[in-house]
Amino acid sequence: MITTATPSAGVLLITIDGTRRRNALDLDAFRALAAAWTELERSDSARVALVTGNGTDFSAGADLSSIGSGITQAVRSGQSAAGVWADINRAVLRNAGLTKPVIAAVEGICFGAGMEMVGATDIRIAGRSARFALPEVRHGAVASGGSLARLARQIPYAAAMQILLTGQEVSATRMTELGFVNEVVADGDARERALAIARVIADNAPTAVRAAKRAVTSGLNTDLPGAYAIEDQVSKEILNGPELQEGTRAFMERRAPSWRLG
Repeated sequence: MITTATPSAGVLLITIDGTRRRNALDLDAFRALAAAWTELERSDSARVALVTGNGTDFSAGADLSSIGSGITQAVRSGQSAAGVWADINRAVLRNAGLTKPVIAAVEGICFGAGMEMVGATDIRIAGRSARFALPEVRHGAVASGGSLARLARQIPYAAAMQILLTGQEVSATRMTELGFVNEVVADGDARERALAIARVIADNAPTAVRAAKRAVTSGLNTDLPGAYAIEDQVSKEILNGPELQEGTRAFMERRAPSWRLG
């Protein structure tokens, strides 16, 4: 259901593969996805991840026909309900705290848990016909995989509330206008465009890339003076590290840098 591959040096490709249900996620898939994020963090070679869906869709979100029974069976087998929900939340990157960047390549439908996960990624590329929705309220639930807390901080308040309260679909073009999506490309090209961006990131200094992400994500949780303080601390770490020395030498010697020290 969830596969991982290395399409390029330093890039971990995570694919949601369940085309018969438009890549809907049952409990096993959520747990496999959570394991894939753990793999990314623990990997010595992966510097950036690309998450996408197999086929013509990203993900229809949670598989409503099985997720409830899957959780019930897990609890009856002795697993704690809190632990099960922790696995689901890790899968959609709610409070995951990943140090490495993640790029989403979205085609077709990106609903529910799928959109919640995309909202936690760092860069989002979408095919022109991609559609986004948080339909939880239409089924008696709420988008509690991070979107209630995060979406109104990412796009204008009124737009976020319309998405959260109506559950209606929004086009890729509109999501780009709102700033939720970085780029819209021709249908079928989202993965290749996202991979091209991933390759650029993977070629950069890995410690510097992680430091930049840490500074931004931590800075968003404080005021501007606090964010400046975090920026200063991160900058000092990088200035005193080996990557700057290697980058400077490579520039002077007119060669590509080697980031093995990072």
